[in-house]
Amino acid sequence: MANLVDQSPMGFMDALCARIDGVLQRQWWYPAEAADEFRAPAVHAQYLPVSKTEATDRDKTKDYPLVQVVCTSGEIAGFGEVTHGSEIRHEIYFGGYSNDTDNQGWRIPMAMLWHVMQDLLANTIINGYRLDTPVRWTPLNSREPPYYTAKLETIWKGRPPAIESPDESVGIR
Repeated sequence: MANLVDQSPMGFMDALCARIDGVLQRQWWYPAEAADEFRAPAVHAQYLPVSKTEATDRDKTKDYPLVQVVCTSGEIAGFGEVTHGSEIRHEIYFGGYSNDTDNQGWRIPMAMLWHVMQDLLANTIINGYRLDTPVRWTPLNSREPPYYTAKLETIWKGRPPAIESPDESVGIR
């Protein structure tokens, strides 16, 4: 049986998260930003997990660094075999923690963003979708240092996913 590519929003999300996770398993920071203890960022699809504890004294620093990949919208503009009329949009949030008093912690999520963006631009195809332009990025102003965030906005275009039916008598003709 052939391995089929899952072009559904969930299949694409899983492939995008795996790709980002692979990039960030390598050392993602610039040499001047190296921490004493390396912890690879946790990559989360769509929603961040609910905290295991509601204690106010919980050490939130253990949640960082993190990446949150959010599917924001999609559009199917054509059904032809050769059309590339399907579009999926994602926002990717990069979160970092730095308690340094110089307020330069914004460099941590920007370094992650930059490495992921370079990887996506070098190989623009995931699960049958091609990265399209514009690709937008921004460091987000932090309202509560020592937590810092950056955002990457992406558009992916490809063929519409195949229509499947569990009942073979309802097949598309």
